[in-house]
Amino acid sequence: MSLKVSYYRSVLLETHRGNGHGVISNAKPYFLLTIFKLIEEGEIIGNRIQFDNSKLTEIYNSIARFYEPKRVVTPLSKPFFHMKSEPYYFIKWKDGVKYMNASQTPSAKFLRENVEYACLDDELWELLQDPETRNELREAIIQHFIKPRT
Repeated sequence: MSLKVSYYRSVLLETHRGNGHGVISNAKPYFLLTIFKLIEEGEIIGNRIQFDNSKLTEIYNSIARFYEPKRVVTPLSKPFFHMKSEPYYFIKWKDGVKYMNASQTPSAKFLRENVEYACLDDELWELLQDPETRNELREAIIQHFIKPRT
């Protein structure tokens, strides 16, 4: 494993998860797995993750239901927005828009209307273009965050 892959593996595995009433949320790890899948399928091009991409919602919901079939799926707007607290993920707001309330998730409508796109750190994006590296990081996320299905 290269030093760069090792670094990003560590950073990804330090992703902060929400805790609602003592229940840890896997929405961010599911969102990461969704991004990996969409890169694999050629749906995300040029490091621009569009909130209004129907495949993004479809794959995210599918992954969440696969790993936690008995839980209500966290709305996509939550991980899409709150990932901005991670050092490898950024939101590019449309000109003039500044959303300052970091603790409250904006509505899906607000995100559709005011986000140009989200993106990953450029070096992470480049690493994820390699299928072997992407699979290695995917497996690390699954092993670290997601309990095996029962």
